[in-house]
Amino acid sequence: MLSPNPSMGQKETSRVKSVRRTLLAMMRLAIGVGLLIYLAKSGFIRFSTLNHLLTRWPLTVAACALILLHITLISVRLSSLFPPQGLKLPLRTALRLTLLGLFFGTFLPGVAGGDAAKVFYATRENEGRRIQVATLLILDRAIGLFSLLTLPLLFALLFAQLIARVPTLQLLLIFSAASASLLLVTLLACLLLQSFVHRLAGAIHFSRLRNFALRMVEMIGAYRQCPATLWSALGLSLLANLSIMGVIALALLAVNPASLSWRILLIVPIGQIANGLPFTPGGLGVGEAAFQTLFKLARLSGGAEAMLCWRIWTVLMSGFGLFLYLRGVGPCAVEAKGDFAAMGKAGHAEAAVSLSSRRSG
Repeated sequence: MLSPNPSMGQKETSRVKSVRRTLLAMMRLAIGVGLLIYLAKSGFIRFSTLNHLLTRWPLTVAACALILLHITLISVRLSSLFPPQGLKLPLRTALRLTLLGLFFGTFLPGVAGGDAAKVFYATRENEGRRIQVATLLILDRAIGLFSLLTLPLLFALLFAQLIARVPTLQLLLIFSAASASLLLVTLLACLLLQSFVHRLAGAIHFSRLRNFALRMVEMIGAYRQCPATLWSALGLSLLANLSIMGVIALALLAVNPASLSWRILLIVPIGQIANGLPFTPGGLGVGEAAFQTLFKLARLSGGAEAMLCWRIWTVLMSGFGLFLYLRGVGPCAVEAKGDFAAMGKAGHAEAAVSLSSRRSG
């Protein structure tokens, strides 16, 4: 009797997983396209207005310039997080990773697709530093999300009457405040309550996940010695997200000038969060539906069309990431920048000793 071939079984399992992923991607794409068709059938998207992106080409040029500014700002933010860890990520490398993330994030389900691509390319040439690099990319993403959650809260007082009249906006702002508070409390705990967080992370059952969590806590704790790095990263994130609001404003000028209002300061960040939900490739359809709903809540129109304009301009700029991908990504190695003692980061060294003692114990 012939015994089963393990390699054939593995190939069959791999083939099934590949088919499943393909079907799931097609289903997500179908959902996105279906949402766009629904919005068009409902009159919320008039594809004829997209001709204004060509006839009013200076607006398109200005929007692409703002998207490039956004890319540059988040690249500078990412690069700035590395020196406190005794590492150096050149700005050119950070820019390359950001462009790749933009490309994959545009065409893969949700913003996480772009983040996963950045982690893959940033860690593949950094043997021995993969946990450090991945942790810094996660921290960079968390700071960006925190700034996006806090922006509508910063502008809420300017639109107190509108918020008082619309309960749904109140709930959305409460959600933003709760999510931002959770992120802030987590960061402050890692900075100020390392012993407590260490005990929590040490209780994780899976050893690899436990070690990764402990290393993350210690790395974040290093910024206690240089809080200016975190403040500057937050400032860069706020500027980057404001640049996206500028892009939406230009989109409204192109397709629906009558809807241009300061109220977009309140609703655009919430719409961008919805666009990042991993339901469809790049948030296709989901972002447009969310913007249309939010604009309606704010007594405005043209939300879906404005979001679609942003998406078209983003696709144009993601061509730089496609070019890098086809040409070859190139080196993404992280450089060492002296040892921790020379860097003067005593807190980081103490944390490293602490982890070593825990492991030996």
